[in-house]
Amino acid sequence: MATRSTQQRILQAALELFNAEGTATVSASRIAERCGISKGNLQYHFPNKRDVIFALFQSAVDEMNAGWYRDHLAPTLEHMAAMFVRQLQLIVKYRFFYRELAGLLRQDPELRRRYAENRERRLRVIEQFMRALAQRGLMRLPSDPRRLRSIIEVTWILSENWVNYTECQDRELCAATVQEGYHGILEVLRPCLCDDPQRITQQSSCTIEQLVPQPASEQPWRTEPDPVLPARTLGLSA
Repeated sequence: MATRSTQQRILQAALELFNAEGTATVSASRIAERCGISKGNLQYHFPNKRDVIFALFQSAVDEMNAGWYRDHLAPTLEHMAAMFVRQLQLIVKYRFFYRELAGLLRQDPELRRRYAENRERRLRVIEQFMRALAQRGLMRLPSDPRRLRSIIEVTWILSENWVNYTECQDRELCAATVQEGYHGILEVLRPCLCDDPQRITQQSSCTIEQLVPQPASEQPWRTEPDPVLPARTLGLSA
């Protein structure tokens, strides 16, 4: 139990430092000092910084595995918007990883392999979600599977990079900027949607306003909208 507790303290300290300063400038000594242990004790649990980064990535994957694989059971407009918010929430929590994604993957072949494996699994689940929507008459999927794959990949790229995009523009991540990113995804999906686009946009805006606190970085985000909203249907990625 003590070992597990120490590992969690190390990972939390590393996450805070990496998010604030980036991985390159944060040494093992800084992490050890932050969580109140010796450098030797830290290296007993994580021999090098690469192991810490890998463990933090695995923590993010564990969060996805805990509840991200049942989306096809709730193809509603509220849940569609919640999926996008959920993705951004995870990226904000592990923002160092997504800021440095290309470099971290180049430096660590095993991390690159595990990231690609998780990405492919997520893309398959998004396709499952969209096919469930099509079965309910909510989407018209292209007959060419390559085109469907392209649509899914574009929504993934937008979702995974929206936080970085707003940050590079020195814009606050708030309900308005989250809505802007989500509406971009709706534009990608527009040719496939069977419902009225304006109504979809209005409903998604209401949901995002409920889920994203103001300011977004200082309060915990919610994961589901209030049940009183009308249950419209549709779907998306995350």
